[in-house]
Amino acid sequence: MTDTQTFALSDLPGAGADRPVDERGTLDVRAKAVEHIVAQASLQVPGCVARPAGVQQLGTRNLPSATVTFRGAIAVADLHAAATWPCRAEELAATIRSSVRAEASRLSGTDIERVDVTLHIVSADAAQGAQPSSRRVS
Repeated sequence: MTDTQTFALSDLPGAGADRPVDERGTLDVRAKAVEHIVAQASLQVPGCVARPAGVQQLGTRNLPSATVTFRGAIAVADLHAAATWPCRAEELAATIRSSVRAEASRLSGTDIERVDVTLHIVSADAAQGAQPSSRRVS
């Protein structure tokens, strides 16, 4: 017969409970949450569409896709979005930029200082599985 002992994970040495609060580290999920909000806010702009990365398109990503970097309480977003052809790419990117900045700031409560938009223009062929071309509009 073996003896069993019950213990909590926090009772293990180095798991956190035995260290002072200021040495335990932090968990910051705000960047991922704001990235999701930025990506979803872009889909509210007429002309911006969602495009899943296809198996045949190695190296592509789901669109829209965002990366958010924080500098203190201020955020900077890098957004990759898709639009169908034909479109006015420069105007659409500007609309996406201003709309996403305002809406994502409102929803997240974060000051989004800048939204950099890379617009991937998707042709009819791309909708059937071909590689989309991309154009960065500043």
